Amino acid sequence: MNKKIIALLLVVALASTGAVFAKTGLGLQGGYVVGGGAGAAVTFKIDSLPCVFAVDLGFPAGGLSLGVTADWWIQNPKIEGTWGWYYGVGLAGSLYLGDVLHFGAYGRALVGTNVFLLDKFLELYLQAAWQPGLYIASGIQPVLVSFPINAGFRFWF
Repeated sequence: MNKKIIALLLVVALASTGAVFAKTGLGLQGGYVVGGGAGAAVTFKIDSLPCVFAVDLGFPAGGLSLGVTADWWIQNPKIEGTWGWYYGVGLAGSLYLGDVLHFGAYGRALVGTNVFLLDKFLELYLQAAWQPGLYIASGIQPVLVSFPINAGFRFWF
């Protein structure tokens, strides 16, 4: 019962942001971390905030991971019409639930391409990032090889 109430409150909160902010993007993305596994995420952008956010659920070998990202696009120049490319930096955090509990904190450097369709109502995108950071389990381990690749869509309202 509590899960249903929390889910309903989350949907209402996300839906109400459209009235508060001029432009809100909400969508889904799928992805793969090279060497890590596949996952899916809810992604959103609120026009008044500088970052694109994602909350993801991953399925690495032997466990489950929960993660968040906040990406700041430095530039989003146009290639042609509504097709563009972007690059930026960001932050990420992860929680791995498996045989041992692990935490991760990462910086991100990203590049991607996006296109807006249906009078800029639908955005399709593909992006890749380099995500170095620290992985905390029984000790602290540096992570230099982490390359998430994502494809997704956002509806803008």
